[in-house]
Amino acid sequence: MGLEDIINNIIKEAEEEAEKLRQNARATADKLIASSREEAEKKAAQLQRQAEQEGQVEALRILSQARLGKKLALLAARRKWVDMVLNKAGEEAGLHDQTVKRLIVTREGLEEEKVAEDRFKEDLRLRLEKQILELLGI
Repeated sequence: MGLEDIINNIIKEAEEEAEKLRQNARATADKLIASSREEAEKKAAQLQRQAEQEGQVEALRILSQARLGKKLALLAARRKWVDMVLNKAGEEAGLHDQTVKRLIVTREGLEEEKVAEDRFKEDLRLRLEKQILELLGI
């Protein structure tokens, strides 16, 4: 074997070794890419589920706010009507010109107590609202 043959053999072996290294590197790179892709898909699915859950929670929050707003509007309307009725009844009964008194039953007997007009209306309002709720079955 001549020097040229030895050099060619060394080059050939080096090329074969380099090819093996390249194939191993490609295989390792392919595994890493596949593993990274799988991990990215899992993360994306997890993020999508999380976003869907957050969207559902936000939708429920908005729906609850809307329901609460509706109830508050109905309450305000009901109170407005009760106030109108109380004011009209007070006008017709002449309560604006008189001192309202309340009879209180005690152990000693009956006592009279002066009641401010606003306090009297508030007491009546609470009683009327309770009766309205009972009549409506709420």
